[in-house]
Amino acid sequence: MENFGVERLQKWIGKITKIPLGGFLLGGIITAVVQSSTMVSSLTVSLVSSGVLSFKDSLLILLGTNVGTTATGWIVTFQSNLLGPIFIVLGTLISMIPTRIATLGKSIFYFGFIFFSLTFISQAMEPLRNDPLLVEILSKASNPLLGILYGIVITVIIQSSSVVVGLVIVLISQGVITLDSAIPIVVGANIGTTSTALLVSFKLSPLSRLTALSASTFNLIGVLLLLPFLSTLERFVESITSNPTVQVALAFTISNTLTSIFFLIFLSPTIKLLKKHRWYKEAMIDMKK
Repeated sequence: MENFGVERLQKWIGKITKIPLGGFLLGGIITAVVQSSTMVSSLTVSLVSSGVLSFKDSLLILLGTNVGTTATGWIVTFQSNLLGPIFIVLGTLISMIPTRIATLGKSIFYFGFIFFSLTFISQAMEPLRNDPLLVEILSKASNPLLGILYGIVITVIIQSSSVVVGLVIVLISQGVITLDSAIPIVVGANIGTTSTALLVSFKLSPLSRLTALSASTFNLIGVLLLLPFLSTLERFVESITSNPTVQVALAFTISNTLTSIFFLIFLSPTIKLLKKHRWYKEAMIDMKK
């Protein structure tokens, strides 16, 4: 943010967010590019604290990240073993360019590193596919509540829903996990991924804390609304394709997209409700000082 310039960044974001659903599209595109909803969410919370982003625009961006992060599942599904090394080399070369584009190079490098790591994980999981203990533990994820809890805990530990989704796709491709276990885990990952922004926000302004709390609440409510329909979602993706990795990516995309659409529809009343929160009132008092 320092490299780009706060005033310049504010002006740039201001132009985009003036477009209907501009913030939503911005969040989705950036997350799809950098492959980290955790990073985008944390940055969004920080920008709210610095006054670059308005409360409403921050919520739109966070809803967009929910959709943008699903790109990971599709990339992992269709990746080849060469994809990771290609992005690592490309990212390294771009990061050596002495301009602001070097920052993009770092993102590409880490993007490639994630997929390079997943290739090794895939190879390492091969001998474990018949391990009775691992199979027993993962089979319990077929219980939706337990599976969602798995997803939350693992994502909080790893601090990346992209990695968790990628790992689940690797596991299902190896036959270590079944679809009825995979879907609850990736759905739960959507709650766990908000933990970083929530932790970051506690050091920032009240409005930042409310923004992070809103993101966590959105995803939690989305999962709770989807919970009774997980079996329906499973049957639906099975009717679309027989490829288990595509089924996981599709289920993750549908669940996240539906959550975002739901809150986009009810965004105005949701914001009115959030403005009654103590943190919002504190933020307004601070602005008047």
